[in-house]
Amino acid sequence: MTYENVLALRVSLETGLRIDDVLSLKPESLRGRTICGIAEKTGKKFKKVVSADLAKRLKLVQGQYFIFPHRTKAKEHRTRQAVWKNLKKAAKVVGVQLNAAPHSARKTYAVKLFHDSGVEAVQKELQHDRLSTTMLYAFADVLTKNTPENRTNVLNPEIIDTFAEIVAEKVVKKIEPLL
Repeated sequence: MTYENVLALRVSLETGLRIDDVLSLKPESLRGRTICGIAEKTGKKFKKVVSADLAKRLKLVQGQYFIFPHRTKAKEHRTRQAVWKNLKKAAKVVGVQLNAAPHSARKTYAVKLFHDSGVEAVQKELQHDRLSTTMLYAFADVLTKNTPENRTNVLNPEIIDTFAEIVAEKVVKKIEPLL
């Protein structure tokens, strides 16, 4: 996985933001450790805090127009499809057998937050209007059906960390010595 795609997944894991919202962040969206913006899907404002380490790394990779610039088009941001494709390829390389996608990071965030703070906190942080939607995220770890005919991109109950986190850790360990 590219280092930038790993960072994009990290942002989603730490904040619960949709990958589209992460990828569309502009340099001015990051103020210290705080990320501010407007969710593309809902139009709702968000304000999230990331770790100091992640904020530092985001500052180092950011482009002129976007924190995650497109590979070839300077005035556009990286696409969610590019991250998805890179994640799938990395999964195959490291032998992770889950059908995960960048959205898995948002679900991972929701499950952890649910266990730490309850369903109301998840609903507030994910900015869901309906509790029924929040429940799908909060209980993603127990709702997983990991059979060939019903593969989902939610957590597998037997795995403590999520797919995105596993891949990100492996990639970061390989990349960091080179930085």
